[in-house]
Amino acid sequence: KGLEEPAFRDHFKFYLYDEGPNDMRAAEDCMRVNYHLPPKSSEDKFEELDVYVRINQREYLTELFLLPALREHPMRTMNKEEATLFVIGYAHGMARMAIPCAAYGGLKKEADQEGWENQVEEALAGDEYFKRNGGKDFIFLHSRYKWDVSRRYNKLLDRGPAITTFDRYSDPLRAALPKTWADDRVIVTPYVSSVALDWWHKEVPPIEQKTTKFYFRGNMARRAGDRWTLPELMKLLPGADFADVDFWKHGKAKNFAPIVKASAEAFRKASVCLSPEGDTPTSLRLFESLVAGCVPIVTGEPKKIARDLPFPTLINWDEIAFFVQPLKDVKKQTRGMDKLADFLDQIGGGQQSDEQRERLERMRVKGIEVYDTYFSFFRNPKGVVDAYLFESWIFLQQRGVIPATESFPKKA
Repeated sequence: KGLEEPAFRDHFKFYLYDEGPNDMRAAEDCMRVNYHLPPKSSEDKFEELDVYVRINQREYLTELFLLPALREHPMRTMNKEEATLFVIGYAHGMARMAIPCAAYGGLKKEADQEGWENQVEEALAGDEYFKRNGGKDFIFLHSRYKWDVSRRYNKLLDRGPAITTFDRYSDPLRAALPKTWADDRVIVTPYVSSVALDWWHKEVPPIEQKTTKFYFRGNMARRAGDRWTLPELMKLLPGADFADVDFWKHGKAKNFAPIVKASAEAFRKASVCLSPEGDTPTSLRLFESLVAGCVPIVTGEPKKIARDLPFPTLINWDEIAFFVQPLKDVKKQTRGMDKLADFLDQIGGGQQSDEQRERLERMRVKGIEVYDTYFSFFRNPKGVVDAYLFESWIFLQQRGVIPATESFPKKA
């Protein structure tokens, strides 16, 4: 029943620690000043986000949307005794982007963040609800690929809480939080898509009206995701529009913003979009394909990808994306690239049957529906939080922290 599961809908409550050092509202104000974003308002405007924040920063800005949505969420309780889940409000990624900031005792440089995090650690370590279960019913937000929190706070987090992040296979996080990873205390969330695709959401043409068969934009020189194979695949694939684009070469975000906008329009005109691995088994490209109505072809290790997809209990990913093996493995096979090109051509190219075209259209429509319901940080942050809380609720059951329901039994 998903979000309508009675035990979740009627009984689940969470408590948000957002007082004292866990209060991130001043940090958000400082971050907005630092990145030339408008002040927080009831009708927040993000039109300039693509102009002032680079892709590799914007995709990690989940806390900018999650924290306000958590504060206003109807499942939030102000009574700790009613709570099933406890959410730590302090967010390391947003705190780092807030520096410099006059709040929190004055943050002039990155090293000043250690004192702030030690205050968070002290408050949580002395909290009776944290001590009650060793933090096992707590969860914290970390939307930064790097891990450089204070040693005291790191030790506390590895003790029991779950982490909210993008990737179960992050080497920096696994190294810093060995117990967390050994216990698989990880809830995966989506990346933040561009303003051009999410905020400026437009009607997307059906598959039969698309003008591009296959689409990819990105750094094809990167080893991650075996992208070095894409030029060869493009030559074998009629109707493929692949281009090598590296945002690092453009310097400031405003220099790359026109390319982001043009790419958004190209996404919408494409039927099938290649989504090879990035620094993680999944990447931002997967989510931007969905919102653009371009059916993603995700390449990578199947087991890793399956474990890195967000909200797996709510979403049947096979209904909205295709999954194929790593491109390097395809390359090793006899005529592997030819076979992959033939497979893709049958899905969305000249060999496409009427049945396959209808299937692709269903996937396009369903993908947009899923994105709008669970992944749209700009237009539906409550929907992202709904899914996040639901997966957290299941996580607590499967690990025996709270009594399991019949629908979601405890893991063996």
